[in-house]
Amino acid sequence: MTNTMLRLQGLKKAYKGKPALRGLDLEVRHNEIFALLGPTGAGKSSTIQAIAGLLDIDEGDVFLNGHNVTELDPSSRDLSIVFEGFNLLPMLNVFDNIAFALRSPTYRETEQEITRRVQHTAELLRISQHLDRDVDTLSGGEKQRVAIARALVRQPSMFLLDEPLSSLDLKLREGLRSELRQIHQEQNSTMLYATHDYHGAISIADRIGIINNGRILQSGTIEEIFARPANAFVGRLIGSPAMAFFDARIDGDELAIKGCDQRLPIAQFDKVAAHGTEIELGVWPEDIELVNTSDAGSNPASVYAVDNRGYESAAQIQFPGGVFRKVLADGMTLQQGEHCGFRLPKGAGFLFDKASGNRVSHAERGI
Repeated sequence: MTNTMLRLQGLKKAYKGKPALRGLDLEVRHNEIFALLGPTGAGKSSTIQAIAGLLDIDEGDVFLNGHNVTELDPSSRDLSIVFEGFNLLPMLNVFDNIAFALRSPTYRETEQEITRRVQHTAELLRISQHLDRDVDTLSGGEKQRVAIARALVRQPSMFLLDEPLSSLDLKLREGLRSELRQIHQEQNSTMLYATHDYHGAISIADRIGIINNGRILQSGTIEEIFARPANAFVGRLIGSPAMAFFDARIDGDELAIKGCDQRLPIAQFDKVAAHGTEIELGVWPEDIELVNTSDAGSNPASVYAVDNRGYESAAQIQFPGGVFRKVLADGMTLQQGEHCGFRLPKGAGFLFDKASGNRVSHAERGI
């Protein structure tokens, strides 16, 4: 049996002539949590709805467990979906909200089996004590747990979670992500988790797909994506702080970087663009060294701002070619307005085409 649970092939959808999905391709494996990461308007919800059968796509195919389900109605796809909104039924208590699908004509479970599964699911999500309560009396976090329980209780072939935690505060999000991960391990389930939250994606997912403008730009483990970001947009979306970008051009056998005294040997990159080509150099902030202004190879800069992040500090460094953010090393202190220097290590960085954003080369350390 193939290891692919979900395969999307060439999905296209336009709303009033405006494309939302532009030939989207995606694969999700059995028993993994796959995060669909992208900003608002990238196409996450349209993708989720197309998989669930809630959206009539213009072109493309949806395969579940090797079967083409593109023409099947939602009730025939054996999927459970959780939205950002709770979508609970106010006339039913918590128990009956969770049990609602099991009592539908599609499933018609016995009341004994319904009770067993509702109680077990409520225990997993720590809401057993609320089963008799009206849903209107619950807090936001409790309501979202009920919504997730209602999806889990069916034990479908796959779970679709569309920004399920974005309306909750940070502590609740962190707690529910941990519980979803635990439930996934216990049930050996498959989940597609759509989110705009980078930290949420990497904390819960086995693999990540970066979506923008209705296309998947790159998918893989976070380690694979960091090692070779396929597009400048990927570098801008992931990381904390995100990738630093520098306008640059090829000048003979060197890379000339706008606003920097330092030049990098073009031989460190695996491909060479034509002389004078305008490109972008992307460097993960972790690879940028903050140094004294008098150090060899130092590029002049100043501290625009310093943010206290609790256990660490991050500085926004301003230089003649732009700005970037970097977490400060332990023991390093910088003050707003202070002059400093930075250095780009040889063997670190990626070159991106200015027009398309696609990566055209990478440094040896990026392999």
